[in-house]
Amino acid sequence: MRAGGVIAFPTDTVYGLGCDPRDPHALGSLLSVKGRVRAGKPFPILVASSKLAEQIAVMDGRAKALAARFWPGPLTIVLRPRIRFPRSLTMRRKTIAVRCPGNRVALQLIRKCGGFLTGTSANTTGRPPCTSVEAVRRTLGDRIDAVVDGGRSPRRAGSTIVRVHSRGVTILRKGPVRYTQIRRAIQDAPTRSKRTRKGPAIAPPHSFSAIEGG
Repeated sequence: MRAGGVIAFPTDTVYGLGCDPRDPHALGSLLSVKGRVRAGKPFPILVASSKLAEQIAVMDGRAKALAARFWPGPLTIVLRPRIRFPRSLTMRRKTIAVRCPGNRVALQLIRKCGGFLTGTSANTTGRPPCTSVEAVRRTLGDRIDAVVDGGRSPRRAGSTIVRVHSRGVTILRKGPVRYTQIRRAIQDAPTRSKRTRKGPAIAPPHSFSAIEGG
């Protein structure tokens, strides 16, 4: 990882592909592994804790409430960054996607890598995500530098993705964390928005995924 490598590892959703999210060279390798010829969806960042998430992203009361309720777990939160990341991670967007996975092996790996790791699904773009080491080796082969065996994935779909913004919370992709759970979690969360003081404003799910995530 320190040398800019890309590895596959288990998460609480599907297998992920990890590299240093601050290293442009490593991100270039990740793009190559995914089979992209041009920029597309941004890559999410996996963190070892909510405190580390606050170091790289702006988390208001709603974001902190969601993290406290669902992290570690299958919820990705799209937020404004506190620090500058390479364009090959953000794809020129003004937000980053952050998640703390509920998988012991993944968390240990993230901690050993400095607390941050990319968390895109282990697959080539447009193909189903891998849910086992055998599938990773069959699909990606020697494109990656290593694979961590964590057994079969507990889920076959990625995380729920939400965006926290001034007007409320928008669900970008359906997943294991449901609309009603999100609404309850932010019901009493503090916010500066006058609109959300009367109740949490949650937009229904869109029919697309805005993040290349797991």
